[in-house]
Amino acid sequence: MIMATAVKECQHLQPRAIFGINGKVENGVRQHPITQAAIFPLGNKIAIADFKKNTQEFVAGHTNSISCLDVSKSGKYIASGQVNHMGFRGYVIVWDYESRKEIGRHDLHKVKVQAICFTAEERFVISIGGKDDGSVIVFDMQTFTPICRQPASRAISGNALTVRPLHNNPFFFLTAGDRHLRLWSILREQKKLYVQDVQLASKSRQFYCARIDKKDEFAYLGTGTGDIVKIVLNCCDRDNVTRPGSSSGILGAFGTHNPRKPTGRDCNRYVNGVRALYVLEEGRLLIGAGDGGVELVEERTEIPLINFREYPGPTWPYLRTVKRTRVSGRISSFVRSTPEKFYICTDTNEIYMLNISTWVLKLLRTCHAKAVYFITFPKNYAAVFATAGHESIRIWSLNRKQELLRIMVYNFNCAAVRFAQDGTSIVSVWNDGIIRAFTPITGRLIYAIPNAHNKGCSALAVASTGRFIVTGGIEGQVRVWKIEPYRQDLVGVLKDHSGPITSLDINYLDTEVISACTDGSCVIWDINRMTRKQVVTSNTQFMSVLYFPTGVQILTCGSDGRIIYWMVYNGALIRELTASKKSSVNCLSMNATGDYFVSVGSDLQVKLWDYNSGDVVGVGSEHASSVISAAYSPCGKMFVTGSTDGSLIIWDVPEEYWGSPNPVDGPSYQLPKAQPKGKVVQSRVDSGTRLKPAPGENINGLLKATPKDDICCVECPPCAKKEAKAADPFAECKIVPDVRKC
Repeated sequence: MIMATAVKECQHLQPRAIFGINGKVENGVRQHPITQAAIFPLGNKIAIADFKKNTQEFVAGHTNSISCLDVSKSGKYIASGQVNHMGFRGYVIVWDYESRKEIGRHDLHKVKVQAICFTAEERFVISIGGKDDGSVIVFDMQTFTPICRQPASRAISGNALTVRPLHNNPFFFLTAGDRHLRLWSILREQKKLYVQDVQLASKSRQFYCARIDKKDEFAYLGTGTGDIVKIVLNCCDRDNVTRPGSSSGILGAFGTHNPRKPTGRDCNRYVNGVRALYVLEEGRLLIGAGDGGVELVEERTEIPLINFREYPGPTWPYLRTVKRTRVSGRISSFVRSTPEKFYICTDTNEIYMLNISTWVLKLLRTCHAKAVYFITFPKNYAAVFATAGHESIRIWSLNRKQELLRIMVYNFNCAAVRFAQDGTSIVSVWNDGIIRAFTPITGRLIYAIPNAHNKGCSALAVASTGRFIVTGGIEGQVRVWKIEPYRQDLVGVLKDHSGPITSLDINYLDTEVISACTDGSCVIWDINRMTRKQVVTSNTQFMSVLYFPTGVQILTCGSDGRIIYWMVYNGALIRELTASKKSSVNCLSMNATGDYFVSVGSDLQVKLWDYNSGDVVGVGSEHASSVISAAYSPCGKMFVTGSTDGSLIIWDVPEEYWGSPNPVDGPSYQLPKAQPKGKVVQSRVDSGTRLKPAPGENINGLLKATPKDDICCVECPPCAKKEAKAADPFAECKIVPDVRKC
C-alpha cells in the first residue's frame, strides 16, 4: 500500500532589504538617466538598486567578478567587463536595460577587462585589457560584433588604465594610464584605428581618471602624484586624429594654491593621488583624493597661465579651493544624481550624498568591505542584529534598514559575535586571540581576555545565564571561561580536535556544548564535569552545528554539501539531506520553534527547509558570491544572510512557514536547585555573583539612542599595553648597588 505524502511547494524567497556594493571598481557606480536607479557591480552580478523604494535586483551572466561597468547616455544599454583566472579570457557583455537580457558579448581580452565605455550616440563600446592583455577592442553597436583590435600602448610606455569618450563625436576616444595618454580615431569602414600621442613635454605621470568638458576642447586627468593635468585636444580630424597642423598637448599640471606660504612653496597636491574627477559648469572641478578628501576647486583665471612658466616646481598652483570635506576610504566614483547632488562611492563600500550648493554630506549606504563571518540576533529581540567582519562589529536596524553602531578593531578580523542573554553586552572573539566584550549602545570596551587562544579565536558560544562563555580556537582547543563583573577566569580546556573549531553551540539547559571541527568530528562536552560525552564523525569538514531547541538532536553541515541529523544521547545518525551536489554548505540557522531552518552555501543559494519532512520549501538566489553566514530572527518571520563580498540580505519568510510551538502548551523544564549540605555560612567577601546588574546600557535601547540616518563609530583601545621601563636602571635586574640599603 502506497501512502501519499503531501509535498510542500518550493517558493521563491523575496529579499526585504539588501546591503551590498563593490566600491573597489573604479567608476563602477552609475545612475540610470531615466529611472534614477543606481547601477553597480556586486561580485559576478550587476545590481540595479532603487534607493527611494529600497529595492534591488540583479543581472547575472558573468562567470567571475565584474571589473568595469558603463551605462549608455540614453540608458538603453549597459556594458560590463570581468576579470578571470590566469590563462582564461575575460568577457565583455552588452545588456539591454529594459529586458535585463544579454544582447552581445565577446571574449577577446585575456584575463581582465580594465575599463569600458560607450562612445557618443551609442555607436561603439570601447574596452581596454589589463596588464596581461594590453589591447583596445572596438565593439560595433549596430552589428553587435567587434570590428577592430590594436595594442593600447607603445613599448616604451605603461598600461592603459582608463578610457573616456568625447561628448559630441562618436568616432573619437581618449585612453590614459601609466605614462600613457593617447587620442584615438575609429575608421569603421576600414575597420582600423588611428592614434596620436598627447604631447606631455617633460611631464611623466600615472593617470588614474580622466574627464572631458562638454565642448570637447579640454581634458582633465587625475594623477598618482596628486596633481591635475589639463590638456587641449584640438579635435577632430578622422585621418590625423587632431586638426591638420596641430596636435593635442599639455597646458600644465595643476595643484591647489596655499596663500599662507611664499611663492615656490604655495602649491598643494592631493594625498594618495587624484582618484576621481568631475567637470562642473563655470570651469569648476569636483576632485576626490586617495585619502578620502573631496574638494570643489576653480581655476585662478585672474592670473594668466603664462606667468607660471618660471615657477620653480613642476606643479603650478593654478587651482583655488572653494570648499572641502572628507569621507572614509579612497574615492572610486563620482555620480551626478541631480545638478546639485552627487553620489560619492569609496573603496570601503560606502555611498555618500553630497549637495554641492549647501555642501552637506550624508551617508546613504554602508556594508562590510570584506566577508561577513558571523550574524547574530539578541535573545527575543528582532529589531536589531549584529554582524562580524574585517576590523569591525556592526549593529544593524531591521526596520530602518541601516547601520546603527560600528565598533572598530584595526588590522584584525572578528570571527564570531554574540549578545549576552540579558542584552547588556556584546561578546566577540578575534583572530588575534583576544576575547572582547562591549556595551551595546556606546560600544565601550567592558573587558578583554588576551591570549585566549594562541593561534587566534574562531568560534564562540554564550550561556543563557551569562555566567560563562565557551570559545574555540584555530589550534583546535575548546575553552570555558567564567565571567564575573570584575574578573574573568579560565575554568577548563577541552582537547580532542586536531583542526580549527568552526562552530560552537550550547543547549538550552547550559549543561552541554557541542563543537564542530574541520577534522571531520563533532564532540559533545559536559560543561559541569569538563569531559567528553559523545562524538560523531563523518567524511567531511564540518562547517556549522546546531542544537534542536529541545536539545535532543543536533544538526550539522559540511564541505560535502550534506545536512545531517544526529541523536544526542548515543550519536546515532538519523537522516541525511543533500543540500548541494557541487559545493559546500557553510552555515545553518534554525527558528525558535524548530520547525524550519535555513542553509547557505558556496553555490550562492539560500534554502529554507522543513525540519520534520526534510523538504526545501523556499529558495533564494540573490547573492553574488559564496554565502558563509546566516541567522534566523527570534520572531521567525525573517532571517539574514551574509556573503564573502560583504553584502547582507534580509529575507522575508512566507507566513505559512513562520512555525508554531511543538507542542503548543508544552511544559518548560528547569534544572533542580542543589540543596546545600550542612550549615550555610554567610560569605564575608562578595565575589559579585549575587550583585544585581546596574541599570546601564541594554540592546533594546539602541534604537532610541541612535538618531535616524546616523552611525556611531567607536574605535576599540589597545588591549595589551607595553610596560614602561622603570626610571631606576637597576630596577629591572633587582640589583641593590649599596649594601647598606640591602
